[in-house]
Amino acid sequence: MKKTKERRREKRLHYDLPVWFAEGSGETSVRAVMVDISTVGMAFICDTDINCPSVGKKLTMRFSVPRYGTDCSDMHEITRTGCVFRINELDEGRHRVAVKFDNPPFWNMPPNA
Repeated sequence: MKKTKERRREKRLHYDLPVWFAEGSGETSVRAVMVDISTVGMAFICDTDINCPSVGKKLTMRFSVPRYGTDCSDMHEITRTGCVFRINELDEGRHRVAVKFDNPPFWNMPPNA
């Protein structure tokens, strides 16, 4: 995978977990893979097709993160809205999408280990 320049001002958590996103609450959700998350936003990888969002699009995202560090046996489900502010092409057929949350998740990052 192509390395991208670090742009975050805080520590981010790296996960390989599913995230579902849609452009509206009544739209069909599309599955992607969350690669990292912070209190400000998240990045996920999606296929480069008609479902891949573009910069400036508002999304509703549904995802889960471990309540305690990396222990995936106890997950916390979250729904957040946000705006796509950057897209990086990874390879033919996949994009890394960076989204800034409208309202950050309610926990302090990173979760307690």
